[in-house]
Formats: sequence, C-alpha cells, structure tokens
Amino acid sequence: MIKPEAVIFDMDGVLIDSEPIHYIIERELFTKLGLKVSHEIHATYLGTAGDYMYGDVKARFGLSQSIEELLEFDDLFRCDYFKRLDGIVLNEGVLNLIEELKLTGIKLAVATSSSVKLANVLLDRCGILPFFDAVVTTSEAGKSKPFPEVYLMAAQKIGVSPEHCLVFEDSPNGLSAGKNAGMFCVAVRTDHVNVAELQKADFLLDTFQGVNHDQIFQIYSDNYAVK
Repeated sequence: MIKPEAVIFDMDGVLIDSEPIHYIIERELFTKLGLKVSHEIHATYLGTAGDYMYGDVKARFGLSQSIEELLEFDDLFRCDYFKRLDGIVLNEGVLNLIEELKLTGIKLAVATSSSVKLANVLLDRCGILPFFDAVVTTSEAGKSKPFPEVYLMAAQKIGVSPEHCLVFEDSPNGLSAGKNAGMFCVAVRTDHVNVAELQKADFLLDTFQGVNHDQIFQIYSDNYAVK
C-alpha cells in the first residue's frame, strides 16, 4: 500500500463546521460597510482569502478604505465574534481521524484562508491545535486559493514533497489550490457546495464520520497510480 507522508487540511468547512458562521459574519460586515452584496457574488468568495474578497468588493463598490484597513476591521470583528460563541463544533469524525493519523507518525498541517490570529483562535478553542506540525495561512503564503502557494508553503514547513501530500478540501478554489500544488486531493462534501463543483478532486468523501486512517491510506493507494 502506498501511503502519503503528510496530510494537509483546509480548516473552515473541513475541520470545523464554521462556513455558515463565516457567511453570517460576512453579511454583517457588508451591512456595516453599507454594501448590498448579492448572495450570488458572495458565494464566489467561498474558500478564498480576505484580500481576494475585499479586493473584489472594493473594486465593485468603490470603497474608500484600503484593503489593509478592511482586512484589519474584518479580522477584529471575526475573532471577537468567534470568541463570544458558546461552542465551535468540529465536523463529525474529525477528531478520531486526526488522532489516528498522528499516532501513525504522519505529518499533519493546516492550510487556511483565515488569518493567523483567527486560525489559532478556532483550532485552540476546538482543542486540536497541538495535533498540527504547521498552520499556514494564505496571507503568509502571499496568494489566495486557488493559487497553490499556501499548500506549497505548508509542505515546505513540514519537510514533505508536494507529490507525497494528501489534501482535504471542501471548496472549488481550495481544490484548485491543492491540485495546482501537485497534491492528491480529497474533496469533503458539504451542504454549501454543489457536488459538480468538486469534480477536480481525486476522490470525493461524503463525510469523515466512521472514516479511519486505514481507509484514507487505502483511498490514496488505490487512486494514486491513476492520479
């Protein structure tokens, strides 16, 4: 059986059931900025970093604030919002899977479009931050998903070649980033994305519930040769 040397997780939507909360937060942020962003336009920001979203919003609506000012406003609001929540929920099956993977000695990382501060808040509050050998954000990497930089930087930080990494993603932009990095990509199905938009994946997983590390290794091994 061919096994990956590292597993890299997207955070929002994959590890944590936070996408609906982010959507609500962004609607509130748009309102505070006096913007009427349609749900269709808003949907195109799924899986992207704040600089991409605010660059597009600024261009569309002619905002006077700089992207840096908008990002700072966003980060403060978002972190405060999550800190005040009673509970942040891991997706079912996630904790068991990362515990099993960690016990095998495989490298684990997170590659997220969230800010460094927010990623640490969320992962720490869920109790899973210590499992990861690296947490990399698109702001650190310099480019948003679908560009591959965040995944390439994660691989570099944990010392594993991209072709030996398995990625878990839930958005089209995230899948493009993983594939563009030359990694094996497993799409995790969610209610927020149409399955047809996940066809770039090497494998489609309905849920982490009941999935163990042996099954993940088997998926990688069975599909790696025809990647």
